[in-house]
Amino acid sequence: MVPTYQILAVDDEKFTLVLLQSCLKDENCTLVTCDNALDALEEIKKRPFDVILLDIMLGAIDGFELRKLIRDVNPKLPIIFLTSLMDDIDSRLISRIADDRYSYYLNKTFKKQQLKDKIEHAVTFYREEQEAAKFYRHLDFELGLAREVQRVLLPPWCSLNGDLLSTYLHEPCFRVSGDVFDIIALEDGRHLVFLGDIVGHGVQAALYMSAIQSYLKVQHNSSSSQALEPHEVLNRLGVFFNNNLRGENHMTCLVAIFDFRRNHLVFQNAGHPGIIRCSRREGRAFEVDAQGRGGFPIGWFPKKTYLAEDNVECDFDDDDVFILYTDGLTDLQNEAEEAVDKQVMLDLLGAFTEQTNVIPTPFLLCSALEQIGYSFPKDDVCVAEVRKNPECILSPSTGDGEPPAVMLRLINLSTVEVSRCVEQFGVFVQERTGDDELTTRVELLLSEFLNNVVEHDGETHASVQSGILVVVKIEPPEMVLATILDRRSRAVEEKLNIPENAAEVLEQCNRTLTSSGRGLAIIRTIATSIMRKHFKGLNQTEFVIKAEKPWAS
Repeated sequence: MVPTYQILAVDDEKFTLVLLQSCLKDENCTLVTCDNALDALEEIKKRPFDVILLDIMLGAIDGFELRKLIRDVNPKLPIIFLTSLMDDIDSRLISRIADDRYSYYLNKTFKKQQLKDKIEHAVTFYREEQEAAKFYRHLDFELGLAREVQRVLLPPWCSLNGDLLSTYLHEPCFRVSGDVFDIIALEDGRHLVFLGDIVGHGVQAALYMSAIQSYLKVQHNSSSSQALEPHEVLNRLGVFFNNNLRGENHMTCLVAIFDFRRNHLVFQNAGHPGIIRCSRREGRAFEVDAQGRGGFPIGWFPKKTYLAEDNVECDFDDDDVFILYTDGLTDLQNEAEEAVDKQVMLDLLGAFTEQTNVIPTPFLLCSALEQIGYSFPKDDVCVAEVRKNPECILSPSTGDGEPPAVMLRLINLSTVEVSRCVEQFGVFVQERTGDDELTTRVELLLSEFLNNVVEHDGETHASVQSGILVVVKIEPPEMVLATILDRRSRAVEEKLNIPENAAEVLEQCNRTLTSSGRGLAIIRTIATSIMRKHFKGLNQTEFVIKAEKPWAS
């Protein structure tokens, strides 16, 4: 028998306890004996045991009742029932013992070797399961760490960079993902957007993803991006993939370069799902025509090169929104195991073109698909949108090229950053409306709400890609619309148990804000209406502030 077994024997007959001591005295184990259930329970609470030898007939508290108490302390501790009872014809005694996975049976007429074998079997299984649990806990910790590393490598959930506005939703099928996404501002004012999908799942795909993500950042920092084109990016990645990563896997990807000064897009597709264009002018969403160009994924043919003539170019409107996605989105399934109907997805995106407010499309789309019933992922999901910064879109209603009456800021979770941005929004509202009283109300509302987010949610947001997108829009002749968008992870949402009902949401918001001393009451005196929505971990809070009198006819 393996030494250092810790054994507890419980029996109200002294003869049985002496018998057990005699059988086990030379077996390099420590045997503790008790003649009643309460003393046995105290011993179990005081020290760890590897197995319990338990009589069924113990008096007031029998062996089965004691087992229930033991399970409250240790749900998996092996228990070997020792009994001389004869089972009935229905085997009810054996059935009661077998109700518990970690319970065993041995008749009191056992031989010494039978006792040793039973103990050996029970303890070996128990220790192996403990080791397996310890291994999986460690593995879970390592996967959690790997997930955090991936979060660091990925861009923030929202990017506001010059004339580009982009948001994305990245959801691993497991703890880690093989989907790669990055946005790189090029030296010539263009923006390179990369989306890739490593074939496979789990740790191997995640390691490839991390290597590719790191390579993209290093290449951007170490080489000139002047006149960079999609086929050149694909060729560089192909060399890195095949030479440095042994070429034992492959990756579908899409490289797109946006020039919002000219409203021009050039891209090349390497075996990846196409780009979807959401056109407000046409009122529909459709896949950009790749003209039969592009083709093989990176890693399939190590010696082949990507050609300039396979780059696809197109022009677009100011308010067009482009959607890039991995096939995990269309692989989502409903209860009938049916995948997402692509036409349904295009219809939803087409309907979103009627939205006049800035609401991140990836979150809105995935939330809508979940509502429809596509809630069962079969692969990693990554959905990204790229659009022109609304601040850079000239108003079609004015002939002098006046910028639209909207201002966006992506702010970090700090009181200093909040103060700076609130001041900028105040200047913006004042310049647009000339209404001092309205400006003060907007500043007060934004300051109160955002500082409460910083105070109460700063620690929460630090665990994800931080940043709050604030959009203030002037709507003549008398309204200002303030929209605040902040991102929480799924784990945080579950931990906070955020309610779905709108009234409950506002009440919870009120309870949170009340701790600042003024609460939601002051915001309600400023805002004409307050609306709170949630889309796949994205929180949208919308305030309407109405002027005392119109500032424009």
